[in-house]
Amino acid sequence: MGVAGPRVGRIDFVNCFPLYLHFEDELRRRGFAAEVVDGSPAQLNRLLVAGEIDVALPSSIEYARHADVLTLIDGPAIGSVGAVDSVQLFSRVPVEQVAEVALTEKSATSVTLLRVLFREWGLSPRLAPRLESLADTLTAFDGLLLIGDEALHLLRAGVCPHHLDLGEAWYRVTGLPMVYAVCAVRRAFVADHPAAAAAIGEALMASRDRCAADPQATAAAGALIYDFSQAFLERYFDRLRYGFTEAHRRGLDEFYRRAAAIGELDAAPPPVSSQDDDDRPTGRLRRSSAPGAS
Repeated sequence: MGVAGPRVGRIDFVNCFPLYLHFEDELRRRGFAAEVVDGSPAQLNRLLVAGEIDVALPSSIEYARHADVLTLIDGPAIGSVGAVDSVQLFSRVPVEQVAEVALTEKSATSVTLLRVLFREWGLSPRLAPRLESLADTLTAFDGLLLIGDEALHLLRAGVCPHHLDLGEAWYRVTGLPMVYAVCAVRRAFVADHPAAAAAIGEALMASRDRCAADPQATAAAGALIYDFSQAFLERYFDRLRYGFTEAHRRGLDEFYRRAAAIGELDAAPPPVSSQDDDDRPTGRLRRSSAPGAS
């Protein structure tokens, strides 16, 4: 083994499933074994910045806030071109009438994205942390921002009269993809273990490509773990983009520019480079994809 147990954060939402389904197998093929740490995006953000894990897919805004200690690993990302389904503003009234919004505690990017969109629309509702109980939150606030599996379950339940998909809203405003998470590694780790850092990125992308080669089997495997049907997951995975194209680079740079304009970043970081500029233009999982295509 080259390096025993790099500590790799794994987001415990279904949206990351194709990146991690074959990850450990692919990493072993490259001569490494990982210590995998599960958590929400917010939890893994904190662990990565604190040096308690070495690599993760942190919220894209948190990467920008800590670019002094983090750098990008080539390839993996989580984004969408338009609707994403799992980043939703639920409300009891139309969005332009929302006065108070409870915010998820699980993601920094979605909160910043919502602030950016409200600024674009000239809206200024009061924003506050959600309550512990989802039912209490829906009663106390007329809007609720949720992400991940929780957003998917509430969307499927149809209990809120209004919902706004933030990926779709971003695309309507900018015409660009939205990047929710990037693959980041601690600079100190990549300096000491460059081969391990590269192998982790390669293994994540290899897992993605194996899943792209058989999306039905991928969705079926996910349905055994998560409370969603195979058919639902096939549709959902097809919405997501797991690569980082030139269009995604432009979308991320625009997000950072707008985040800085509203004070969510001290300044827009230098433009990020595109790391998936081959003939894989979308990074999506499709039945027609050949192995390695997406």
